[in-house]
Amino acid sequence: MKVKAPGRVNIIGEHTDYNDGYVLPFAVNKFVFLSLERTKKFIFHSETMNETVEMDEPKKLNKWTDYISGVIRAFEKRGFVVPPVKIVISSNLPVGVGLSSSAALEVAAAYAISEHFGFNVTKLELVRIAREAEVEFVGVKCGIMDQFTSAFGKKGHAIFLDTMTLNYEYVPLELEGVEINLVDSNVKHELSSSEYNKRRQECEEVLRILGKKSFREVKLEELGKLPGTLKKRAQHVLEENERVLKSVQALRKRDFEMLGKLLFSSHESLRDLYEVSCEETDFIVEFLRKKEGVLGARMVGGGFGGGVIVLSKKGVFEKIKEDLARSYKKRFEIDLTFHKIESADGVQKI
Repeated sequence: MKVKAPGRVNIIGEHTDYNDGYVLPFAVNKFVFLSLERTKKFIFHSETMNETVEMDEPKKLNKWTDYISGVIRAFEKRGFVVPPVKIVISSNLPVGVGLSSSAALEVAAAYAISEHFGFNVTKLELVRIAREAEVEFVGVKCGIMDQFTSAFGKKGHAIFLDTMTLNYEYVPLELEGVEINLVDSNVKHELSSSEYNKRRQECEEVLRILGKKSFREVKLEELGKLPGTLKKRAQHVLEENERVLKSVQALRKRDFEMLGKLLFSSHESLRDLYEVSCEETDFIVEFLRKKEGVLGARMVGGGFGGGVIVLSKKGVFEKIKEDLARSYKKRFEIDLTFHKIESADGVQKI
């Protein structure tokens, strides 16, 4: 049994998915590949890490195997019996750039196990199993967007997802005359995981103070009741939700000028209100803002490093990326990596 699950890029809707908000991701043509066969012990092998781990039963080791072990434990919690398997993984999905390689691995493992053993789990339940693995077993309190996109992705479309209801619709990604690129800053500041969980706590505190169950009940005019930092966090979430709704309309009308403006605006909010950007990604966005033919750019992912998504007129980015790389190297002594991004279908057998 061989399967592949894609990573994802989120066009807009950052730090909204764990706040009952809207997101607009699409699955990308970079994948985690996974093969599965029955064995006498659990054997997990990563070609990327060049490492094999054997165990009698799935357990937490605080390494990449936790994503697979967590998926198996989530199946077991639902009453399924997963016999010992050998799982081999490889990937052409860059790690740490905000393409959700961990979610792709979880979805690939969940799908392969369900298909191989005939569990007949629905796609939505696979998403829940994959997310549960990351939240409860790995210990990262992520939203559901990453796993959802890896499972439900559709080539040529973005997914407009309401993370509160899990209602979704496919929005055609007809990028005529424009293209999407990803710039990897090649920095990941140590703050990333601790600050990510701190932002979640701050958002929970906002709801507690305002006496609300969800951000969907919060109005902009109520934010005056909050202390400074919490007010900024809440303002980002509410305004980012509005930007997602406007971006869906822009995409439908193929108004890429408007979509680009919304990307820049999202980055400013992530920098000034949510305070999760960093000097390096700010530098990339500001450099691109001044270039003719670049319509929009913003940091993607949890923040404190990682990637920047760039929307530009076709052919423009190729002409300016070397200049960007030179300027960045001069400023930070770090090389940039570039990825041209195209849409893909969700998890599938090979």
